[in-house]
Amino acid sequence: MTRRQFNTAIAGAWADAPVFASPSGPAICRAYAPAARLDGSVIIDGPKVTAQWTGSGSAQWDVQIEHPGDYQIALAYGCGEAGSRLELRSESGSLIALTRRTVGVFQDPLNNVELVPLQGRLRLERGANSLALTLSDPHGNRPLRLRSVELTAAADMNLVAAEQQKARTARSSTDRFVKSGYGLMFHWTAQSKPRHGLPQPYAEAVRDFPVDSFLKMVRQTGAGHVLFTLNHAVPHCPAPIRAWEKYHPGLTTERDLIGELADGLQQAGIRFLVYINSPTFGKITQGRGVFSPTVDAVHYVDMHREILEEIGRRYGRKLDGYWFDSWYQAFEHFPDIRQDLVFQACKAGNPGRITAFNFWILPACTPWQEYWAGEIGSPGLLPTSRYIERGAGAGLQSHFLLFLDAPWVHSKPDTEMESPRFTSAALADYIEQCMKHQAVVTVNLGIYQDGTIGPQAAECMAAVRQRIRGA
Repeated sequence: MTRRQFNTAIAGAWADAPVFASPSGPAICRAYAPAARLDGSVIIDGPKVTAQWTGSGSAQWDVQIEHPGDYQIALAYGCGEAGSRLELRSESGSLIALTRRTVGVFQDPLNNVELVPLQGRLRLERGANSLALTLSDPHGNRPLRLRSVELTAAADMNLVAAEQQKARTARSSTDRFVKSGYGLMFHWTAQSKPRHGLPQPYAEAVRDFPVDSFLKMVRQTGAGHVLFTLNHAVPHCPAPIRAWEKYHPGLTTERDLIGELADGLQQAGIRFLVYINSPTFGKITQGRGVFSPTVDAVHYVDMHREILEEIGRRYGRKLDGYWFDSWYQAFEHFPDIRQDLVFQACKAGNPGRITAFNFWILPACTPWQEYWAGEIGSPGLLPTSRYIERGAGAGLQSHFLLFLDAPWVHSKPDTEMESPRFTSAALADYIEQCMKHQAVVTVNLGIYQDGTIGPQAAECMAAVRQRIRGA
């Protein structure tokens, strides 16, 4: 199962998520496309993340409002051809706008989902309100891809701005990340398969993981940083983390593989970051995207804080950063989640540690992070600045994550590693252009269970190293 397939399975569990809720603190409330009633030429996409218009149609929600008043409205959408007429209507009024072509790093503008404010304000009353978004006079065959309608009480606009400024002030420097230029990601998980024969049980694979030869391979690629998985589809953890064992008994290991990697990479002058799939660890999902109704937002945050504080204290400054997956699902299910508390826990043991929360192609719902997760898969449009100016990661350090061979995880038994999807010259060109604008690139390499990579990927990365590092 690839990471995108796994995230799609998770997203299916959110189809019946709350339509509307008010978070504690500044009230930014979202009505999500999967919870809407649809009419006309509009359907929910396969991953159950957005509603896609192919002609005229509407999406309708029933929302509950605690505090009546005027609301500022923004739409999170991707649009390829501008000029279609949008109307957002409530019982007490409506706002009318023309769609605009959205921009970002993706070739397909429908993947460049931006948060687009509407002019004017909409009055909402206490209690139940009907909200309907209608598109008419469509331009193009796929005029709109909607993620959500975002409502902010006019009375809270200053509070929201203050919260965003507080988050920006709390961010750590990304200078060292930028200096790394490019690095590698490894989805080495319980699903990783050997080149030949039967896979080992996960704990045995961790026990036998060849750290020295793995580090040698990484040095040969010229990577400035490594991003390594703690867990993915199954909540394993390749280290004796007590808090992890508390929530997932039997799924940690005696060997501290994370600690050994941290030591070796630090000695080699290579930054070290870890990947955590939050819904899997946080018990929002069980197995392949089965929703667990026993977890609430407070528990979800507390679980993260507990493990992050232990991990942070254990590895200290040897751990340079985090990359958290599937946070657009968490925000959809937990509108009142305290992201600031999770962000603060990420700093335990190293106040300079940097963090990204993955919202895929969607606008990030939180300013509490330093860099864009950047899950683009393949090289997209070239960046023009260090900090993303428009698109899903607006305001964050530019970072782009793609995969070279295996679709994230090499999970097919008795098969050779997948072939590289682009040449070393094309990859080096892309990395060079990104580095010119202080944007960081991470390349996911397929990895066998024994810790080795495909020979074609090794050859490709050696050529990239020669081109970029000159040695």
